[in-house]
Amino acid sequence: MDEQKEKTTRDFVASVFIVSDGKVLLIHHKKMGLWLPPGGHIDENELPTECAVREAKEETGLDIELVGREENFERVMVMLHPKIVQLEDIEPGHQHIDLVYFARLKDKTQKISNADDGVNEVRWFSREELGEVPELVKMQAIRAMGELE
Repeated sequence: MDEQKEKTTRDFVASVFIVSDGKVLLIHHKKMGLWLPPGGHIDENELPTECAVREAKEETGLDIELVGREENFERVMVMLHPKIVQLEDIEPGHQHIDLVYFARLKDKTQKISNADDGVNEVRWFSREELGEVPELVKMQAIRAMGELE
């Protein structure tokens, strides 16, 4: 086995692009100093979909519904598929496997309230306003807006 793989810690995380009225919601992450979709580490015994909904609520104060379909067959649930799965190098020996979902607001009259300490700002972005967003996040945000408009 490759020595680097043995020393690498891999954490599963879930993130979510929330789309409403032709805009996507992003958070300005304090630690990373970047505009990113809401998201975070998947807790022990937590499903990735539960994590995406929980993180959106914690970081933005919004109730969301993930886009997609789950199916139940007797004892088997076919879970909602993430729209994107990516492997990200956080630092040497530490990677995130990010399950990325797309979502809509449950109620469009909700107001943003970023109570999470890790968030500098929460803001809605149109396509034209995505200039200050990292290129990968911009591409994924545009994809989410295209699928959910």
